[in-house]
Amino acid sequence: MGINVPSLLIAIIVMSVTLVLPVALVPLRRHPELRTWAWALGINALAYVLFALRGQISDLLSVVLANVAVAQTLVLFYQGICRFQKREPSRWLTVAPVLVIGAGFPFLLDDLPARVMLGCSVYAVQSLACVVILVRRREQTTGRGQYLLMAGFTLVTLTSLVRIAAAASGQMELLSILRTNPVQVATFLVLIVALILFGTGLALMVHERSESRLAHQRGLLEQQNLLLQQYSARLEAANRSLTELSITDGLTGLGNRRHFDQVLRTEWERARRSGKPLALLLIDIDCFKGYNDCYGHQAGDDCLAKVAVALRAQLRRAGDLAARYGGEEFVVVAVDADLEQARQLGQVICHAVAAQALPHVRSPYGRVTVSIGVAVLVPSADAEGGPAALIRRADVALYRAKAGGRNAVEVQVDLLPASPVNSPS
Repeated sequence: MGINVPSLLIAIIVMSVTLVLPVALVPLRRHPELRTWAWALGINALAYVLFALRGQISDLLSVVLANVAVAQTLVLFYQGICRFQKREPSRWLTVAPVLVIGAGFPFLLDDLPARVMLGCSVYAVQSLACVVILVRRREQTTGRGQYLLMAGFTLVTLTSLVRIAAAASGQMELLSILRTNPVQVATFLVLIVALILFGTGLALMVHERSESRLAHQRGLLEQQNLLLQQYSARLEAANRSLTELSITDGLTGLGNRRHFDQVLRTEWERARRSGKPLALLLIDIDCFKGYNDCYGHQAGDDCLAKVAVALRAQLRRAGDLAARYGGEEFVVVAVDADLEQARQLGQVICHAVAAQALPHVRSPYGRVTVSIGVAVLVPSADAEGGPAALIRRADVALYRAKAGGRNAVEVQVDLLPASPVNSPS
């Protein structure tokens, strides 16, 4: 069975209507250009319905209105592309084609050559305008769908130029709308191909734009996540710094009294559960009031900082804590340290401070020294006083060390004799 023009017209009508249906299923509020293109395909179907009814309805409908509909179809395609590219369409290209066809064709109903040349000239200009705006914005438009549209509008432009040439050469019998001949068959076959390119290109352009936006948003989200991670890391570092500041004595860099109280309670409970001893060293700088009176408070602060350096340097175990207890007093919590270990640690600290040889003319030793009271307990569930009992015992031992001549270590532990351990000056 050969191809005939009426069958091709029906194919164009069916294809136009079929292409409208999937477009109508898309959320048109998010894609206004698709609404415009859907109208274009619908009006194109109407135009070819009127062409197919040539001879059965008035020429005003089948000739004038049908060609006006074709011009309006191309106008809507042009407007849809402009909307897709977010640009203002040309008013001349939006209004003039329909006005020219609508005003000119009623006077050319009996002049087929002029009518063909006028209509195809308008269609060629419209199609070429679509090609031009697509080419100009091809760098800003994502994907390959635009090239399918370029190909479709180029075919429409070339077809219009061929029909103009046929009309100018006097081959009018080849251009009769319902006559089956090579020119008409080729014309409508090209239009069918163009419709396929339009439908595929439009859908692909919208899909590719959506994917591009999604990729862009994904990239932004990844950047935001990275920034959030950086902010989180900075916040965590700031929190660590704040935590350090909240538990650190600003002058000496050792733990502050608050931190000492927390650690002592924690280690007391841990030692109670494990049954291991807990040692506390209470350290006092000898004759510190005289040092301040003689050298000034700024020098006194420097002295505190230097004693803290010597104290920190003697702690070898990770669980031990050195803190400023208040004024010129320091404290050391020694975890799992028995009597002898605590005594030795006190002696080492005494030697280290004295070895700094910080001048102190109001001290009997002529330099800065410390006195240390040591207390060792194995906490138990029925122990009276809790951690405060350990502090009291260390304070009693410290009092004996100072009363015994200073620069000394005294140990206070239940059931053990208290004996001074003098450190050499």
